[in-house]
Amino acid sequence: MRTQTNLIQKIFRVILGSFMVMAAIGHFTFQRQEFQAQVPNWIPLSKDAVVILSGIAEISLGLAMIFWKQQRVNVGLALAMFYVLIFPGNIAQYINHTDAFGLDTDTARLVRLFFQPVLILWALWSTGALSWLRHRGSRLLGGQTFYNFEALDTRGNVVKMGDFKGKTVLVVNTATQCGLTPQFEGLESLYQTYKEKDFVILGFPCNQFANQEPGDDAAIAQTCSINFGVTFPLFAKIDVNGKNAHPLFVYLKQELDGLFSDDIKWNFTKFLIDKNGRPVKRFAPVTKPAAIEPFVKQQLQVHDHE
Repeated sequence: MRTQTNLIQKIFRVILGSFMVMAAIGHFTFQRQEFQAQVPNWIPLSKDAVVILSGIAEISLGLAMIFWKQQRVNVGLALAMFYVLIFPGNIAQYINHTDAFGLDTDTARLVRLFFQPVLILWALWSTGALSWLRHRGSRLLGGQTFYNFEALDTRGNVVKMGDFKGKTVLVVNTATQCGLTPQFEGLESLYQTYKEKDFVILGFPCNQFANQEPGDDAAIAQTCSINFGVTFPLFAKIDVNGKNAHPLFVYLKQELDGLFSDDIKWNFTKFLIDKNGRPVKRFAPVTKPAAIEPFVKQQLQVHDHE
């Protein structure tokens, strides 16, 4: 269901981005005079300058909606703000009874006023910015944080994430029969290097990717310990995607978007949490622990000479 939603959002982003590019072309060509007609008289710039500037903004935002996937939330926020800024032009068209874009009645111009909020919501929803705002608002109002969650360890004991307050945390979904399984060694090396500096790695086995973690919790813990020398905390096997996804991973995916969709793509996706419980960086499965070390050192404020 989530994958389907992400696809629909992508389609809507492309549609809205294409609409913006076409509108921008209209600013510079066949609709230029109509755009000038709805520029409010109180704006200190010439109407032509306003139309040119808004056209540049529209084509930039439109192309960003289509192609700048990594910054889609920021693009959505910027586009929503753009629609807010040009809304006075729509109001001026209605108040001044301006005939532009074929809107030659007060009723038609009034309907257009209601269309603008739709575009704002369209921009926010299709880019994930609406979800981002909702979660940020929840946090500001005392909503969920990393420390609100808990999980079972391999022995069935409840471990509260609040126990790791003040530590820099790396959360990883793991598997013992994956092509990326050798990353256990790199993760353990990273843990041993910085564990005395308030750094911890939390491993969450998952069998959702090609059934590469079929064993029970005891077998997983034994394999990790004997074959890879893992000493960092391991937890009971969980789901990271779908309706049964562990709430911690639901939260982390919402906080840190992935490429193309928020879903975990494969084993060994990694989330870096700062000492205040704030998710700060997401790493792809193929990103080796050695490549993560600079980010860990930055959070721990460790310098090379130490």
